[in-house]
Amino acid sequence: MKKQLLSLVLAGSMCMTLAPMAVFAEEAEAEPVTLDLFVDFTWFPQDSWQGIIPQELTKNGGVNFEVTRAADDGQLGLMIASGELPDLVWTDDVSKLCDPELVYSYDELIAEYGIDWEPDSERIGIAKTHNIDPEDEHYYTIVQNYNTQEEWANAKGVAPGVSGLYYRKDIWEALGSPSMDTLEDIFNVMGMVKEAYPDMMPLNAGNNVWRLSCFCDWLASSNEFLYTDDAGTVQLRDETEGFYNYLKFVNRMYKAGYFSVENLALTVEDDARQQEISGLTFMYEWNARPTPQMENLNRDLKKEFPDGQIALVPIPDDAVEQQRANSGWAGLFISKNCKDPEAAIKMVAYMNSEEGRHLALWGREGIDWVADENGAPQFTEEYLTARAGDTFTTDYANDWYMCTTELDEAYTYYSGLDEENLADFTKNLDKIVSYPELAVALPASGSDEAVIRSKINDARNAELVKIYTAESDEEFEAAYENWMSIIKQIGVEKLDAYMTERAAQLKEQFGF
Repeated sequence: MKKQLLSLVLAGSMCMTLAPMAVFAEEAEAEPVTLDLFVDFTWFPQDSWQGIIPQELTKNGGVNFEVTRAADDGQLGLMIASGELPDLVWTDDVSKLCDPELVYSYDELIAEYGIDWEPDSERIGIAKTHNIDPEDEHYYTIVQNYNTQEEWANAKGVAPGVSGLYYRKDIWEALGSPSMDTLEDIFNVMGMVKEAYPDMMPLNAGNNVWRLSCFCDWLASSNEFLYTDDAGTVQLRDETEGFYNYLKFVNRMYKAGYFSVENLALTVEDDARQQEISGLTFMYEWNARPTPQMENLNRDLKKEFPDGQIALVPIPDDAVEQQRANSGWAGLFISKNCKDPEAAIKMVAYMNSEEGRHLALWGREGIDWVADENGAPQFTEEYLTARAGDTFTTDYANDWYMCTTELDEAYTYYSGLDEENLADFTKNLDKIVSYPELAVALPASGSDEAVIRSKINDARNAELVKIYTAESDEEFEAAYENWMSIIKQIGVEKLDAYMTERAAQLKEQFGF
């Protein structure tokens, strides 16, 4: 019955989706235009425009790409200096290319060639913040991996990528399924684990990337800089009362023996993860994603503990507002050397359309996936089988997320998630509020404020460890005051003043 229903949904979906794809196909050239694309990421898994998804993107968008992947981090700079930029460039060094001497503006190409595409005003605003000339009214890219606060508020069955606290659900159930609705509840459960399982560390603080970050998010906030009053004052998170509360909570866990000082010395994420899947720890911090993070933890845990299960601790009911700053991270540019700017902007417009974005990440609608009631992709058995195989990356190549949004990507992780786990991942999402200007406002490299920020970041880890592991309240207060003194000496007040002024300017100028 389930397979019959899927077949009916697939058939209906194909009827609905073939029409708009045909429209795009008609607009595309009969023979695709071939353009050069430079991918400014040495780590990117693809070095050619091959596979089912790229072929379909070309069919509908009219452009085939000859791909060159960066050999090193300095290659783009040499291309700019020599005037030898290829037709298109995909880079996270967005500000370097928002220059009318180097690239075409999207808005002028859209107007010149009559392209039926009007990007969201907030995305245009973010793009303009990167312009080499602050007075320039044009925009030269649309930064991918971004969604507005309104779009997130209207999304269903999905959550942004925030810090996550995973736990051994089988052990929690053996303890009687005690409440974990509040931070105090979570603390108490760790104590129960320590007592019932003395050989198991209640908290794994060894993941150096995500170390203790969920507690910081829940007690202080998730962003480096925070609004601290209604007047728009911005401060470094370390200075706030919430950050003090976070440090106090972590120190309390340490003194209770819930994590070890040795864990804080780990510098390889996989070493910490191995402790979790080997049954040595009860809770583990990582990115809050059902797939691949939670899925992979469960898969590896069950190799040694077939009845073991890992689940996510929901955002606690008493967590503070999580100020989140995301403004995207990379942009696709059409250089002034482009052989066919009309074909290029048409392809960019298609890849930014809902159809193009979903094709790039999810594959062919009606063949590889259908949408559920929340708009999330439900992948077909054939696609899932292919995805589990060794040749999926080359056969399908769903890595071309040059123009996708954060929501598009997030829905990928939530495909097929059961209701119980979905409830955990989506509880208390109203506590997460986005302020993109706090990301855009970060000081430019080389500025006095950027140097201050760098010095603070360099000093932070060593000083926080002293606070985390203080053996008494007196030692804790002394270590905390020392850290406040250090950041003040480095120049945090100047940094705060800059961020306050710059964030206000951006809000006024671009309407964030």
